[in-house]
Amino acid sequence: MPISSTHDSPSVKSYTPLREEEIVPLLRTRREGCAGMQRNVTTHNGSPCRLLGLSAFTFLPIEGAVSEGIVREEELFTEEYDKMNAINQGYFNDGFYLGIPPKFNDEKMFTLLHTAERDFNARNIIKIGSNSSVKLLENFVMTGNINVSHGTVIRLGENSTLHLYLLEDDVSTELSYVERTVIMERYSSLHVHHLVLPGRKSISRIRVIQTGEHAESRYYGAAIGKEKEHLDLEVFTDHRVPNGRNDTSFKGILGESSSLIFRGFIRIGEMARNVESFLLANLLLLSDRAVGNALPVLEIYNGEVRAKHGETVSTISEDEMFYLMSRGLDRVQAKKAIVEGFISPVIYPLPEDISRKYLEIVEEVVGSDDVEQDKRGFPHPE
Repeated sequence: MPISSTHDSPSVKSYTPLREEEIVPLLRTRREGCAGMQRNVTTHNGSPCRLLGLSAFTFLPIEGAVSEGIVREEELFTEEYDKMNAINQGYFNDGFYLGIPPKFNDEKMFTLLHTAERDFNARNIIKIGSNSSVKLLENFVMTGNINVSHGTVIRLGENSTLHLYLLEDDVSTELSYVERTVIMERYSSLHVHHLVLPGRKSISRIRVIQTGEHAESRYYGAAIGKEKEHLDLEVFTDHRVPNGRNDTSFKGILGESSSLIFRGFIRIGEMARNVESFLLANLLLLSDRAVGNALPVLEIYNGEVRAKHGETVSTISEDEMFYLMSRGLDRVQAKKAIVEGFISPVIYPLPEDISRKYLEIVEEVVGSDDVEQDKRGFPHPE
C-alpha cells in the first residue's frame, strides 16, 4: 500500500501566534510552495502544509492518520468507490486527513487551499463528527503545466451539516481530475456549491452516497468554457436507504470552441423507498463552435419514489436580444443580462465576493465571444 512517503512540506503545526516573517524560516519548501499563509488550511503538492488557528481540527498526513489508527487502511480501498476512484487510490503518493469533531458548530467559513508546482496524485479523507455544522471553501492554485489528480472522501456524521464550496480555478493544469465522494449518515445534510472556471482540461466527479435514512443533499454547479477547454463533469447520487432527498441543478456556459459533457446520474436502490430525487441541467452555447452535451441517467429499482430530470442545450435567441435592445440596452449589455440571468440561480447562494468574481468572468467570456464573432464577420442581431 502506498501510504508511506516523504513529504515536501513540514508536519502540521499551529503557527497562529507567529507573524508571517517568522513562519518562513520554518518551511522546508520554497516560500511560494506554501502559499496562502492567511488561509485556515493549506496543502502543497498533496501534502499537509498549514493549519492556522483551528485547534479543534485534526490535520495530518494520510500516513500519519493511518499509523495513529484514526483512519483504517480499508477506508482507503473500499467497495463504495468505483473503478475510476480505484485508479486514483492505487497510485496516490500523498494526501491528508482532516478531522472535525462532533458537536462542532461555527457559522464562519473555513478555507482549504491546495497549491502545487509539480505533478501529484492525492487521496484525502475528511471526517465530520455527528451533530456538527461546517462551511468549507476549497480552492486550487496551481503553477506550471502540471498534471493533478485530487480525490477526497468526506464522511458526514449523523445529524451533521456540510456546506462545501468547491472552486476549480486550475488554469495552469494540463489535466485536472477532481473527485469528491460524500458518504452521508442518517439525518445528515449536504450542500455542494461547485464552480468550474476557465482552464485547459478538467474532469470533475461529485459522488453522493446516502447510507443513512433521511439524508438530504443539494448540488448547485456551474461551469464556464472560455476558449478551447474541454470540461467533463459527473454528478452521481446513490440512494441506498429510505426517505432520502436530493436536488441537483447545473448550469454551463460555453464560448468560442469550448466543449462540455455533463453526466447526471441518479440511482435509487431496491430498499430506498419514499425517496425524492431531481436533476436539472441547462447548457447555454455562446458560439456556433461550442459543443455541449447533457446526459441524464435515472436507475430506479422500486416504485415508491418521486424522481424526474430535465436537460436543455440552447443558444441565446434573437427574440430575447431584440426585446432587451428595444428597451435601450446595446448588444453586449443585452447579452450579458441574458447570461447573468441564466446563471444567477446557481451562484446566488454563494458568498458575495465569490459570486461577484464569477460574474466578472462571465462578462469576460461574453465580451471575448463578441470580439471573436466580429473577427469572423458574424452578423449581429438587430
